[in-house]
Amino acid sequence: MFTRVWKRVLLTTPWLVLYAAPSLSGSTAKASERHNDYSKVTKADIAIVQERAVRYVVIADNPCLTVQSFRLGHPAEYHREKLICSVGGARFDRDFALVDFKTLDFHDDRLDVEVEFIPSRRGRKAVRWCSIALQPDSIGDLMCHR
Repeated sequence: MFTRVWKRVLLTTPWLVLYAAPSLSGSTAKASERHNDYSKVTKADIAIVQERAVRYVVIADNPCLTVQSFRLGHPAEYHREKLICSVGGARFDRDFALVDFKTLDFHDDRLDVEVEFIPSRRGRKAVRWCSIALQPDSIGDLMCHR
């Protein structure tokens, strides 16, 4: 079966803040009931992946990457949400001075992410290519290539 990725909106515009955020704030979503401050969005995009709308959101002052999956036709309720806050057991808020999501790109079954890691202790910064598996009923962990 052919599944294509369809990028709906380039979100360098305030679309996410003006359209999707107000509808989510009153949502009775199945995922966690945590509050996102959408006024601090620095990067976001949405695509159709395997018959679901999938969105990533990077929020200033939050080291985690938020990935949300929506049922098509129901933009006000997200089906799944996953906070990507660690890689290989190292937590972004504790083990790194900076984690910067450089580029994010949707594919048929994954979200590819270029990430810059700066360790909190001595060490050199590293830029690595990583991916997050996207399935109809799950959002995977961040897996980085050596």
